[in-house]
Amino acid sequence: MILIRYILKEHIAPFFIGLIFLTFILIMNKLFVVVWDIVGKGIPGGLVLSMLWLALPSLIALTVPMAVLVAVLMSFGRLSSDFEIVAIRAAGRNPITLVLPPLIVSIFITAGMVWFNNNILPNSNHRLKNLTIDISQKKPAFRLQAMVLVRDFENYDILVRDIDPKTSSIYDITINEKTTNRTIVSKEGHVESRGDYVYINLYNGEIHEIDPQDVNKYRKISFKQHTITIPLDTAFIRKERSYRGDRELSGWALRKRIEDVIAKNPTDPAKNREIARLLVEYHKKFSIPFSCIVFVLMGAPLAMRVRKGGATGGFGLSLLFFIFYYICLIGGEELGDRSVVPAWLSMWFPNMVLGILGIYLTIGANLRNLKIFRFRK
Repeated sequence: MILIRYILKEHIAPFFIGLIFLTFILIMNKLFVVVWDIVGKGIPGGLVLSMLWLALPSLIALTVPMAVLVAVLMSFGRLSSDFEIVAIRAAGRNPITLVLPPLIVSIFITAGMVWFNNNILPNSNHRLKNLTIDISQKKPAFRLQAMVLVRDFENYDILVRDIDPKTSSIYDITINEKTTNRTIVSKEGHVESRGDYVYINLYNGEIHEIDPQDVNKYRKISFKQHTITIPLDTAFIRKERSYRGDRELSGWALRKRIEDVIAKNPTDPAKNREIARLLVEYHKKFSIPFSCIVFVLMGAPLAMRVRKGGATGGFGLSLLFFIFYYICLIGGEELGDRSVVPAWLSMWFPNMVLGILGIYLTIGANLRNLKIFRFRK
């Protein structure tokens, strides 16, 4: 019993260190994506934090299995490097039995993550989707970039070839008025913002217009100065939408939607693609949590074999295995969505590969252990 408590205690610190570190890395990556998407829209910092908070469950769904793998490799790697595994063998204990305590804990973690993926995750994804749509529908604050066509405004498409940010001067401007089908070109201009309006003052330019009544009629107007006024909508309105996408549904809701798709489109070939996508999402809710068990089965005997590096080596090794797992997961999801491979195989393939590897390493470690004791006898 003392040995079991000692083994479990060795896993606690690496698990939480791995969980915090990996979640921090992913949340920082998410932060850059969020900031890039909403920059210039005048969104308050509180909403940015809300987006990150709602995105957190989707990250935890990945980082918890990663943290389990980190804990197993680091703890057993340290025990092996400090020759504690050798001491346990010498005491007559099979080191593989040490895997049972973390394995049992991983089963409980798997059950908890299945519940998490079917209850917490869909709701947070749904709220995040609603918030993202609301932010995307908010008109952005006025911003121009050189050689970038700005199409964010209702009545204008604007292209500027050069900008002097110090003086707010712009050069070689092309503006398309969508409602009047006019094109305005100008050599230079100046941008100024007052209140909820932006004024673009253009100098020495031309207005090209085609008569909407007769496309054969065309006219050109030259001007020395022409001002365009663009109102900025700074309002932000939050709405609640009832429809949910596949990542916003629980496993049971996904099964119900699959049944509805089959019932509504019994002869439609396009339904197979939608069913495949829903099935992939359904299996993902269970395969990712199950990887906690697979990582224990594979990581423990592997860490016992690798003595160099100890806990540090275990952390690096865990990253390599999870990169493999993540690549298989992303690639499998793409293949499963396209019905190239069965949905269940696309999501369970990395678990099958690493599980078989874990069983092989475990059997090999047991055989080696038996040979040692036979030699001693």
